[in-house]
Amino acid sequence: MLFRSLFGLYNVMAHNEYGHATSLLGMQSQMGWWYYFPVAFALKTTIPFLLVSIAALGWALYFALRKRSMSHAAALIPVVLYCIEAMTSHVNIGIRHFLPVFPFLMILSGGLLQELWNRKSKAGLAVVIVVLGWGTVEAVRVFPDYTAYVNQLARGPGWKYLSDSNVEWGDDAQELAEYLKAHDVTKARCALLGGWMTMGYLGVECPDLYRPDGPAPSGYVAIGASFLNGSTVPPGERGSLRDSEEKRLNYFAAYRDRKPEAIFGGSIYLYRNE
Repeated sequence: MLFRSLFGLYNVMAHNEYGHATSLLGMQSQMGWWYYFPVAFALKTTIPFLLVSIAALGWALYFALRKRSMSHAAALIPVVLYCIEAMTSHVNIGIRHFLPVFPFLMILSGGLLQELWNRKSKAGLAVVIVVLGWGTVEAVRVFPDYTAYVNQLARGPGWKYLSDSNVEWGDDAQELAEYLKAHDVTKARCALLGGWMTMGYLGVECPDLYRPDGPAPSGYVAIGASFLNGSTVPPGERGSLRDSEEKRLNYFAAYRDRKPEAIFGGSIYLYRNE
C-alpha cells in the first residue's frame, strides 16, 4: 500500500514536471498558465455561485482579519492554500482538479447567505432568493449536460475556451450510439475522450480517426469537443498531418465551422461525410 501511494505521488510529480497539453481562451500550452483555474472556475460555475463565492471570500477575510474569527479563518485557509497549489500546477486539464475548494466555498457562501437572511432586511432577503432561485433554474436548464457547461460569460461552445474534461469525458457516448443505431449505422469514425472505450459495448464499431484506411462506409464522423479544440489531438509520425504542433492543433479545423448533423450533450459533434 505504501509503495503504491509513493508510486502514485511520483506519477503526479512527473506529470506536473512535464505538463499536459491544454487550452485556455483559444491559447494552447504544454505547461499551462498560473491563472488557469481562476478562469476555469469563472466559466464553469453558475454566475450566482461565482458571485456569492467572491463575496463570501471577502466577507470571511474581513471577519478573519478584523474580528479575529477562527471559524471564518478555518474555512478560508484551505481555499487559499489549495489555490496557491493549483495555480502553480502545470496540469491544467479540468475544473475537476479544483473541486477540493468547492466544499469550503459552499460553507462560506452558505454562511454569508444565512447572515443576510437573519438580518431580515428586504435587500438581504432579495439577494438570498435571487441567488438560490437563479442557481436552481440554471441547474435545471442545463440538465443533464453538465460536463460541457459554461456559463453566460462565454460566447459560444465551451471548447472555444477550455479543453479536455472541461468539455468532454465520454459521458454522451450512449446517446451517440443510440442515434447511430436508430439510423441503422453500426460503424462510425470517432475521436472521443473516454467514450471510445464504451462504443463497442453499445453496439457501434468506432475506429479512431487517425487510422489510414479512410472514412467508415457510413460516412459518419463523431468528434469530441476537446478534439475540435485541438488540445487533445495526439501527435503523429511524419506524413500523418499531425507531425508538427500547428498541424496537430488544427487537425480537425475543417469541422469547426461546419454545422453538425447532431450534437450530444454539448460534448460530441456528429458529422456526415457525403
